[in-house]
Amino acid sequence: MRRPVLVVFILLAVGCTGLMQNIGARWVTRQLAEEFDLDDQQTEATRASVDRLIAKAPSVIGPPVDFIVAILDRGIAKGFTDRELIGVWRRADELLDEVVAHIIEEAAPILATLSDDQIDHAHARFDKRFEEVREKLAEPPEERLEKRQEAFVAAIEEWTGDLSFEQEKAFRAYVARFPDDAALQLAADEGRVAEIESVLRQRPGAPAIREALWKAWKERGDWGPEARTPAERRAQSRQTILYVYDSMNTRQKDHASRHLHELHDKVKRFLGMADS
Repeated sequence: MRRPVLVVFILLAVGCTGLMQNIGARWVTRQLAEEFDLDDQQTEATRASVDRLIAKAPSVIGPPVDFIVAILDRGIAKGFTDRELIGVWRRADELLDEVVAHIIEEAAPILATLSDDQIDHAHARFDKRFEEVREKLAEPPEERLEKRQEAFVAAIEEWTGDLSFEQEKAFRAYVARFPDDAALQLAADEGRVAEIESVLRQRPGAPAIREALWKAWKERGDWGPEARTPAERRAQSRQTILYVYDSMNTRQKDHASRHLHELHDKVKRFLGMADS
Protein backbone atom coordinates (compact mmCIF):
# COMPACT_ATOMS: atom_id res chain seq x y z
CA MET A 1 0.00 0.00 0.00
CA ARG A 2 1.88 3.02 -1.29
CA ARG A 3 -0.34 5.87 -0.13
CA PRO A 4 -2.72 6.52 2.77
CA VAL A 5 -6.20 5.34 1.81
CA LEU A 6 -7.65 8.80 2.43
CA VAL A 7 -5.25 10.32 -0.09
CA VAL A 8 -5.94 7.67 -2.71
CA PHE A 9 -9.73 7.97 -2.63
CA ILE A 10 -9.77 11.77 -2.79
CA LEU A 11 -7.11 12.02 -5.50
CA LEU A 12 -9.25 9.74 -7.67
CA ALA A 13 -12.02 12.34 -7.76
CA VAL A 14 -10.51 15.79 -7.20
CA GLY A 15 -10.63 16.52 -10.90
CA CYS A 16 -14.28 15.82 -11.66
CA THR A 17 -16.60 18.70 -12.60
CA GLY A 18 -20.33 19.25 -13.04
CA LEU A 19 -22.35 16.04 -12.91
CA MET A 20 -19.18 13.96 -12.74
CA GLN A 21 -17.99 16.13 -9.85
CA ASN A 22 -21.13 15.30 -7.91
CA ILE A 23 -20.84 11.60 -8.71
CA GLY A 24 -17.16 11.63 -7.84
CA ALA A 25 -17.78 13.37 -4.52
CA ARG A 26 -20.48 10.87 -3.60
CA TRP A 27 -18.23 7.96 -4.54
CA VAL A 28 -15.26 9.23 -2.51
CA THR A 29 -17.50 9.97 0.48
CA ARG A 30 -19.02 6.49 0.33
CA GLN A 31 -15.59 4.83 0.09
CA LEU A 32 -14.28 6.76 3.08
CA ALA A 33 -17.43 6.05 5.07
CA GLU A 34 -16.93 2.33 4.45
CA GLU A 35 -13.22 2.50 5.20
CA PHE A 36 -13.73 4.07 8.63
CA ASP A 37 -17.33 2.97 9.34
CA LEU A 38 -18.39 6.62 9.66
CA ASP A 39 -21.68 7.62 11.25
CA ASP A 40 -24.13 9.98 9.54
CA GLN A 41 -22.65 13.15 11.04
CA GLN A 42 -19.10 12.14 10.14
CA THR A 43 -20.22 11.18 6.63
CA GLU A 44 -21.86 14.56 6.14
CA ALA A 45 -18.69 16.32 7.31
CA THR A 46 -16.63 14.14 4.96
CA ARG A 47 -18.83 15.03 1.98
CA ALA A 48 -18.42 18.74 2.75
CA SER A 49 -14.65 18.32 2.94
CA VAL A 50 -14.53 16.40 -0.34
CA ASP A 51 -16.60 19.13 -2.03
CA ARG A 52 -14.17 21.80 -0.82
CA LEU A 53 -11.19 19.80 -2.07
CA ILE A 54 -12.76 19.28 -5.48
CA ALA A 55 -13.53 23.01 -5.76
CA LYS A 56 -9.86 23.82 -5.14
CA ALA A 57 -8.54 21.27 -7.63
CA PRO A 58 -8.42 23.34 -10.86
CA SER A 59 -6.31 26.14 -9.41
CA VAL A 60 -4.08 23.81 -7.41
CA ILE A 61 -3.50 21.11 -10.03
CA GLY A 62 -3.98 22.77 -13.42
CA PRO A 63 -0.97 25.13 -13.83
CA PRO A 64 1.67 22.74 -12.41
CA VAL A 65 0.41 19.89 -14.58
CA ASP A 66 0.57 22.14 -17.68
CA PHE A 67 4.19 23.00 -16.82
CA ILE A 68 5.20 19.37 -16.25
CA VAL A 69 3.57 18.23 -19.50
CA ALA A 70 5.36 20.93 -21.49
CA ILE A 71 8.76 19.88 -20.11
CA LEU A 72 8.05 16.19 -20.75
CA ASP A 73 6.82 16.82 -24.28
CA ARG A 74 9.94 18.80 -25.11
CA GLY A 75 12.04 16.00 -23.64
CA ILE A 76 10.28 13.37 -25.75
CA ALA A 77 10.97 15.42 -28.86
CA LYS A 78 14.56 16.51 -28.17
CA GLY A 79 15.84 14.18 -25.48
CA PHE A 80 16.05 14.29 -21.70
CA THR A 81 18.88 15.25 -19.39
CA ASP A 82 19.24 14.14 -15.79
CA ARG A 83 19.07 17.78 -14.71
CA GLU A 84 15.73 18.28 -16.47
CA LEU A 85 14.29 15.13 -14.91
CA ILE A 86 15.36 16.32 -11.46
CA GLY A 87 13.46 19.57 -12.12
CA VAL A 88 10.33 17.73 -13.25
CA TRP A 89 10.45 15.47 -10.22
CA ARG A 90 10.87 18.43 -7.90
CA ARG A 91 7.84 20.18 -9.39
CA ALA A 92 5.76 17.00 -9.17
CA ASP A 93 6.76 16.61 -5.53
CA GLU A 94 5.74 20.19 -4.81
CA LEU A 95 2.37 19.59 -6.44
CA LEU A 96 1.76 16.38 -4.49
CA ASP A 97 2.78 18.08 -1.25
CA GLU A 98 0.30 20.88 -1.86
CA VAL A 99 -2.52 18.49 -2.71
CA VAL A 100 -1.83 16.25 0.28
CA ALA A 101 -1.57 19.28 2.61
CA HIS A 102 -5.10 20.30 1.59
CA ILE A 103 -6.36 16.74 2.14
CA ILE A 104 -4.75 16.46 5.58
CA GLU A 105 -6.15 19.85 6.58
CA GLU A 106 -9.65 18.60 5.82
CA ALA A 107 -9.17 15.04 7.11
CA ALA A 108 -7.68 15.71 10.54
CA PRO A 109 -10.81 17.14 12.22
CA ILE A 110 -12.86 14.18 11.00
CA LEU A 111 -10.27 11.60 12.05
CA ALA A 112 -10.20 13.26 15.47
CA THR A 113 -13.82 12.16 15.99
CA LEU A 114 -13.22 8.44 15.36
CA SER A 115 -14.18 6.05 18.15
CA ASP A 116 -12.11 3.04 19.19
CA ASP A 117 -14.54 0.78 17.34
CA GLN A 118 -14.10 2.81 14.15
CA ILE A 119 -10.32 2.71 14.51
CA ASP A 120 -10.55 -1.06 15.00
CA HIS A 121 -12.64 -1.26 11.83
CA ALA A 122 -10.07 0.71 9.82
CA HIS A 123 -7.25 -1.36 11.32
CA ALA A 124 -8.87 -4.58 10.10
CA ARG A 125 -9.26 -3.19 6.58
CA PHE A 126 -5.65 -2.03 6.45
CA ASP A 127 -4.45 -5.36 7.79
CA LYS A 128 -6.38 -7.18 5.07
CA ARG A 129 -4.48 -5.19 2.45
CA PHE A 130 -1.18 -5.85 4.19
CA GLU A 131 -1.97 -9.56 4.27
CA GLU A 132 -2.52 -9.55 0.52
CA VAL A 133 0.95 -8.07 0.10
CA ARG A 134 2.42 -10.66 2.48
CA GLU A 135 0.92 -13.44 0.38
CA LYS A 136 2.57 -12.03 -2.74
CA LEU A 137 5.89 -11.73 -0.91
CA ALA A 138 5.67 -15.43 -0.05
CA GLU A 139 5.81 -16.38 -3.74
CA PRO A 140 9.09 -17.86 -5.05
CA PRO A 141 11.64 -15.16 -5.96
CA GLU A 142 11.71 -16.21 -9.62
CA GLU A 143 7.92 -15.75 -9.87
CA ARG A 144 8.14 -12.33 -8.23
CA LEU A 145 10.89 -11.29 -10.63
CA GLU A 146 8.85 -12.44 -13.62
CA LYS A 147 5.86 -10.41 -12.44
CA ARG A 148 8.03 -7.34 -11.93
CA GLN A 149 9.41 -7.78 -15.43
CA GLU A 150 5.94 -8.19 -16.94
CA ALA A 151 4.67 -5.11 -15.11
CA PHE A 152 7.65 -3.07 -16.29
CA VAL A 153 7.24 -4.11 -19.92
CA ALA A 154 3.49 -3.43 -19.81
CA ALA A 155 4.09 0.04 -18.36
CA ILE A 156 6.62 0.87 -21.06
CA GLU A 157 4.31 -0.35 -23.83
CA GLU A 158 1.59 2.04 -22.67
CA TRP A 159 3.98 4.83 -23.69
CA THR A 160 5.76 3.29 -26.66
CA GLY A 161 3.27 0.93 -28.24
CA ASP A 162 4.60 -2.46 -29.31
CA LEU A 163 8.17 -3.28 -28.35
CA SER A 164 10.50 -5.35 -30.48
CA PHE A 165 11.68 -8.73 -29.22
CA GLU A 166 15.12 -7.27 -28.59
CA GLN A 167 13.74 -4.32 -26.62
CA GLU A 168 11.55 -6.50 -24.41
CA LYS A 169 14.45 -8.87 -23.74
CA ALA A 170 16.70 -5.96 -22.80
CA PHE A 171 14.09 -4.43 -20.49
CA ARG A 172 13.53 -7.74 -18.70
CA ALA A 173 17.27 -8.07 -18.14
CA TYR A 174 17.37 -4.46 -16.91
CA VAL A 175 14.69 -5.12 -14.26
CA ALA A 176 16.55 -8.20 -13.04
CA ARG A 177 19.53 -6.02 -12.11
CA PHE A 178 17.72 -4.25 -9.29
CA PRO A 179 16.75 -5.51 -5.82
CA ASP A 180 13.20 -6.33 -4.77
CA ASP A 181 12.47 -3.85 -1.95
CA ALA A 182 8.82 -4.84 -1.48
CA ALA A 183 9.30 -6.53 1.91
CA LEU A 184 11.15 -3.50 3.28
CA GLN A 185 8.47 -1.17 1.94
CA LEU A 186 5.72 -3.28 3.52
CA ALA A 187 7.42 -3.20 6.92
CA ALA A 188 7.82 0.58 6.68
CA ASP A 189 4.19 1.06 5.65
CA GLU A 190 2.96 -1.14 8.49
CA GLY A 191 5.03 0.86 10.95
CA ARG A 192 3.70 4.20 9.72
CA VAL A 193 0.09 3.03 9.84
CA ALA A 194 0.66 1.74 13.37
CA GLU A 195 2.07 5.12 14.39
CA ILE A 196 -0.96 6.95 13.02
CA GLU A 197 -3.31 4.48 14.71
CA SER A 198 -1.53 5.04 18.02
CA VAL A 199 -1.94 8.80 17.66
CA LEU A 200 -5.65 8.49 16.84
CA ARG A 201 -6.29 6.33 19.91
CA GLN A 202 -4.77 9.00 22.16
CA ARG A 203 -7.40 11.56 21.04
CA PRO A 204 -4.86 14.39 20.76
CA GLY A 205 -7.02 16.67 18.61
CA ALA A 206 -6.84 17.75 14.99
CA PRO A 207 -3.49 19.65 15.12
CA ALA A 208 -1.58 16.63 16.42
CA ILE A 209 -3.28 14.37 13.90
CA ARG A 210 -2.31 16.75 11.09
CA GLU A 211 1.27 16.61 12.27
CA ALA A 212 1.26 12.78 12.38
CA LEU A 213 -0.27 12.49 8.90
CA TRP A 214 2.17 15.00 7.43
CA LYS A 215 5.12 13.20 9.04
CA ALA A 216 3.94 9.89 7.54
CA TRP A 217 3.55 11.51 4.13
CA LYS A 218 6.98 13.17 4.10
CA GLU A 219 8.70 10.00 5.34
CA ARG A 220 6.86 7.67 2.94
CA GLY A 221 10.04 6.99 0.96
CA ASP A 222 12.06 5.92 4.01
CA TRP A 223 11.93 2.12 4.06
CA GLY A 224 14.49 1.60 6.81
CA PRO A 225 18.27 1.30 7.08
CA GLU A 226 18.47 -1.88 4.97
CA ALA A 227 16.73 -0.31 1.98
CA ARG A 228 18.11 2.00 -0.65
CA THR A 229 17.59 5.64 0.25
CA PRO A 230 14.85 7.66 -1.48
CA ALA A 231 17.59 9.60 -3.30
CA GLU A 232 19.12 6.37 -4.57
CA ARG A 233 15.77 5.08 -5.82
CA ARG A 234 15.05 8.42 -7.49
CA ALA A 235 18.40 8.34 -9.23
CA GLN A 236 17.66 4.82 -10.46
CA SER A 237 14.26 5.96 -11.75
CA ARG A 238 15.86 8.80 -13.71
CA GLN A 239 18.44 6.41 -15.12
CA THR A 240 15.62 4.09 -16.15
CA ILE A 241 13.81 6.88 -18.01
CA LEU A 242 16.99 7.80 -19.84
CA TYR A 243 17.71 4.14 -20.64
CA VAL A 244 14.22 3.53 -22.01
CA TYR A 245 14.23 6.76 -23.99
CA ASP A 246 17.56 5.95 -25.61
CA SER A 247 16.12 2.62 -26.77
CA MET A 248 13.04 4.16 -28.42
CA ASN A 249 12.70 4.63 -32.17
CA THR A 250 10.93 7.56 -33.84
CA ARG A 251 7.57 5.77 -34.03
CA GLN A 252 7.70 4.99 -30.32
CA LYS A 253 8.61 8.57 -29.42
CA ASP A 254 5.64 9.80 -31.46
CA HIS A 255 3.45 7.31 -29.62
CA ALA A 256 4.78 8.55 -26.27
CA SER A 257 3.98 12.16 -27.19
CA ARG A 258 0.43 11.25 -28.20
CA HIS A 259 -0.04 9.28 -24.98
CA LEU A 260 1.22 12.22 -22.91
CA HIS A 261 -1.26 14.60 -24.56
CA GLU A 262 -4.10 12.10 -24.18
CA LEU A 263 -3.41 11.95 -20.45
CA HIS A 264 -3.13 15.73 -20.29
CA ASP A 265 -6.46 16.14 -22.10
CA LYS A 266 -8.11 13.78 -19.63
CA VAL A 267 -6.80 15.84 -16.72
CA LYS A 268 -8.03 19.08 -18.33
CA ARG A 269 -11.48 17.58 -18.94
CA PHE A 270 -11.63 16.42 -15.35
CA LEU A 271 -10.66 19.89 -14.20
CA GLY A 272 -13.16 21.57 -16.50
CA MET A 273 -10.31 23.23 -18.41
CA ALA A 274 -10.68 21.49 -21.78
CA ASP A 275 -10.68 23.74 -24.84
CA SER A 276 -14.19 24.56 -25.96
